[in-house]
Amino acid sequence: MRTLHISKKQKGSVIVSLLIVMGFLVMIIFSLLVYANSNLFRARNRVFTLQAQYAAESGADQAIAKLNAGDSSYPGTTSDVLLVTNGTMYKATFSVSMVAGSNIKEKKITAVGKVYAPANATTPTFTRTIEVLAQRSSASSASSILSRNIIEIQSGVKNIQAVSIFANGYINMNKNTTKLIAENITVGGKNTGASNCSIGGSGNLVKPTTFTNVGQTKTNITTAYNNCISPPGNTSNSNFTVTANQSNISTVQSTYLPWSLAMDGTYQNSPSGCADWTYGTFPRSIPSTGNSKKTHYPDSGSGTIASCGTSGNIQLATGTYTIKNSAHIRASLCATSECFPTFNNPDPDLKYIFVEGTINFGSLNSTAGSGPIVFIGYGADTGLRTGMCPLGDSIYLGHDDTTSAPAVYLLATNGLCIEKTKFSSAKALGGVGGKNIYIESNPGTPFDLALDPAFPSNSIPIDLSWKATTYRRL
Repeated sequence: MRTLHISKKQKGSVIVSLLIVMGFLVMIIFSLLVYANSNLFRARNRVFTLQAQYAAESGADQAIAKLNAGDSSYPGTTSDVLLVTNGTMYKATFSVSMVAGSNIKEKKITAVGKVYAPANATTPTFTRTIEVLAQRSSASSASSILSRNIIEIQSGVKNIQAVSIFANGYINMNKNTTKLIAENITVGGKNTGASNCSIGGSGNLVKPTTFTNVGQTKTNITTAYNNCISPPGNTSNSNFTVTANQSNISTVQSTYLPWSLAMDGTYQNSPSGCADWTYGTFPRSIPSTGNSKKTHYPDSGSGTIASCGTSGNIQLATGTYTIKNSAHIRASLCATSECFPTFNNPDPDLKYIFVEGTINFGSLNSTAGSGPIVFIGYGADTGLRTGMCPLGDSIYLGHDDTTSAPAVYLLATNGLCIEKTKFSSAKALGGVGGKNIYIESNPGTPFDLALDPAFPSNSIPIDLSWKATTYRRL
């Protein structure tokens, strides 16, 4: 039998080989650890960089929210705003600046997002800056008669004629001799106390003898629930196309129109202040002197102030006011007693008069050939006429004289009340809108309430909102 012998030299070579392999493995493990740590570091940086970007985007979103809340003069933040913190590990902040864009409907927003790691660091570890252009647009436009809630037509009314009528809530007519004449009627709600009627009461729906839309021959009635005026009820016929019990009617979310809609930063205070409205010969120009854009009375702030007019009220005289440009008034109109003004827009372009308080007209007129004028009333309902105007009277049109104002549209943030008003023209008003519309106009004295079909109510935007249109990282 043969015996195998392994030399000591051979045993040593195995140990050397093992050491070489172990060293190689250690190097691999170390490299993997370095690589893993490097990836972890890069991942951490990427996460914090994204957090800085998200913080900047949050700042831009907040700025757009401020615009949509009506703060069109929002300049941005005065310091960094804390967005999120994670103990001592990190915190994220943003700062925002906002300036006017290339036109009145555009704002340029610059937002800076910062991440501090650790949270108590005095300088940001990661920073991202973005620029967002926000533009204001409207999804829809006003109707001849527009209500965010109820249109109530009282028993004394004989005829009401309009091109288009829209109500979020319902329409109710209180006498069987009342006629509601329109080309298009849309109602998004119901009267829960009257058999779920979108349109109800004892009046009549009548199609107009002529239509403004070429080719239209029947009145369109679209309701979220039942049309309880019969005929036509819920059934189409030769005079009406009825689409009832529809669940997809889009209701009006907002009729709020800020003065920045028509008045940008180039508008200034009137040199004469609110006296433009109370002093001077007739026809009285607004503004009385200087550049036509000096029509802030007295400035671009919000709410009525005692320094405008008499204790925050401007009593208009019986005369003609020539509106040279859109105006903003920080007072009520005719709060002491009803006024009887006449208005003239010498230009074909739509002009706005933004009134921070209530509006109280005994009668209202516009001159022949006047361009369109829209009164925007921001005031609350006075609560002084609950017997005559149960749905509110932030804008009131009374009966102390005859009204003929086809060039004027009255748009109230709250209630609008037409109470025993007499109309001296076949085209009585340009249009009316508000939270609630209450109509108790006098019948046939010599004319019923007819809204001028030529008034460009479709040029009055509603549901205004600011939206980001472009985005870039700086």
